Amino acid sequence: MGYKLNDNQKIAVSHNEGPMMVLAGPGSGKTMVITHRIINLIDKYKVSPNNILVITFTKAAALTMQNRFENLYISGNNKNVVFGTFHSVFFRILKSYYQLNVSQILMENKKTDVFREIVRQLEIEYEDENEFINQITTEISLIKNELINVKYYNSVCCSNEDFYKIYSLYEAYKREKQMIDFDDMLIKCYNLLNKNNKILNTWRSKLKYILIDEFQDINRVQYETIKLLAEPNNNLFIVGDDDQSIYSFRGAKPEFLLNFSNDFKNSRKIILNVNYRSTKSIVKVSKSVITNNKRRYMKNMITNNKEGNKISIIEAQDIGDEAKIVADNILRLSKDRNIPLSQIAIIYRTNVQSRAIIDMFLDMNIPFVVRDKVAIIYDHWVAKDIISYMKLVGDITNKDALIRIMNKPKRYISKAAIEISKKYSDNIWDGLYKFYEEQEWMQNRLDELQYDMQVMKGHKPYDIIKYIRNNIGYDKYLSNYAEYRKIGIEGLIEILNEIGESTKNFQTMEEWFIHIEEYRKLMEESDSNNNSYKDSVTLTTMHSSKGLEFDVVWITGAVEGLIPHEKSNREREIEEERRLFYVGMTRAKEYLYISYVDNRYDELAQQSRFLDEIYSYFTDSIQIDSIIIHKKFGNGKVIKLNKKSVTVDFDKKGKVKLNMKFCIENNLITVK
Repeated sequence: MGYKLNDNQKIAVSHNEGPMMVLAGPGSGKTMVITHRIINLIDKYKVSPNNILVITFTKAAALTMQNRFENLYISGNNKNVVFGTFHSVFFRILKSYYQLNVSQILMENKKTDVFREIVRQLEIEYEDENEFINQITTEISLIKNELINVKYYNSVCCSNEDFYKIYSLYEAYKREKQMIDFDDMLIKCYNLLNKNNKILNTWRSKLKYILIDEFQDINRVQYETIKLLAEPNNNLFIVGDDDQSIYSFRGAKPEFLLNFSNDFKNSRKIILNVNYRSTKSIVKVSKSVITNNKRRYMKNMITNNKEGNKISIIEAQDIGDEAKIVADNILRLSKDRNIPLSQIAIIYRTNVQSRAIIDMFLDMNIPFVVRDKVAIIYDHWVAKDIISYMKLVGDITNKDALIRIMNKPKRYISKAAIEISKKYSDNIWDGLYKFYEEQEWMQNRLDELQYDMQVMKGHKPYDIIKYIRNNIGYDKYLSNYAEYRKIGIEGLIEILNEIGESTKNFQTMEEWFIHIEEYRKLMEESDSNNNSYKDSVTLTTMHSSKGLEFDVVWITGAVEGLIPHEKSNREREIEEERRLFYVGMTRAKEYLYISYVDNRYDELAQQSRFLDEIYSYFTDSIQIDSIIIHKKFGNGKVIKLNKKSVTVDFDKKGKVKLNMKFCIENNLITVK
């Protein structure tokens, strides 16, 4: 785009005082607008750089914004504008009053250790400690970001009583150590400014002009604090896109952007609707999806870029077939069209979906980096249970494996029995039979477990997992566990399904175990390559893809239950899922591929409703008497039309009835 601003960008840049909302669609040059507006404030309106605050959501984004500004504005005082994140700015305010220093910040790794100690102290039952602690910290963070009173909060990961105990002990620890965490920076700053007018007025006089990037990601405590700082002049310049609000699990909501005009009555609004990133095809198709959301600002995104390639919608038989199609096409694009691998991204809804892609890339030697820091799926406790069962099948005397699965499902083998058995004999089974020698029903349970191990011996790993799930009752165990923990079972079943899927190409347990180690090694290499410039395909979730752009984007798993996710049922949740899909689509500059599967985990899959919205866009563009061009049949006129088919009178072929879905997926027709 260079330095030339379009008309709407110029209006935004030239804004002087009072609140302004800039709705910036994907690829619309918002960073350029923010940096030019800072320059305009200083040069045209003679605002002191010391009175300008620019807030972004990440440290990296703040640094990028600052570098862009300083490269554009070569001046002796260009260092005086304050660039920072909410946390860094709010901590600066807290320091001025509480005399805090950096050593009093409770870092995330230490915070995890504190929660670990608390959970162990309370002897709360859980299956995976790290998973439980992550859920607890996420909920506590949400409470603070939303300014919710903990006494009225209903936990989703444990009983309210246990949650309140954990919360109270954590707060007590910080008070005793005189420390604050990153959530405290926000809520303590809000409370300070809300209660201390002297401090509030001091900072109002310093931060007279506030610019905020990615405003759609703001949460309640951040918003309320900014409103305090901006008053009474409200020189607040916000840039965001309600269509890219995708972090509700952190407390971010599009409502703060949607209600901005109500909160700031005299605010101005300008829409940056020119996409400088994507082709016309991508802009039009992505727009056809997002316009189905009701709670949004209407925007008419356009681009002056070329029409470009048609969006490709690709059908695959199952997850493995989809991964193979993706890998084959990536190699073809790289070879035939000279596209660097670093300009290709695979985007999916959940991290679990990456497993099949990584497996295929491992087989085909395609280098990649995983953008999200994710746990290896085989390290999940469900996977460890399955692996332990298999190890016990291979060696019935494996103590560690037996101890792990002995009560999964419940067999009433006590810890005392295990401890005594370990001391009693090298063969733990002898010890168990001895311990329960007067309890025939328990001996029968031990017999049954040994029998199950014998039955599974020599079978393929995929069949072993089916036996563990259905005959031994592991699925029922997971259901009982999820009910006890008050969590959804869907995530656990997805892990279990994915583990089963990963075994399909292996004849023996040993082959699968070797594959797991190769997978683990590859993931470690990917982590180490994440910050390098190696030519690698990027694997990323839709959430983590935000802000990125690639020549080629491939969205996988476009089926109901994944996108939209099965946990999203209410209209608000479906709209956020649609925004996620939109974010994924609009990362693409030149090529956009979307694939779906007919079968997922041996069950029929239904393609995503968002694909139906794309099909509707294509069919709506065809009318009676439209002239279309078919790759095989040439030119023809549409004489009959419905949602599923179109009848065309071709110049050479005559009348032909075409399946719309098939034609769209195979790019067979274009409207003249």
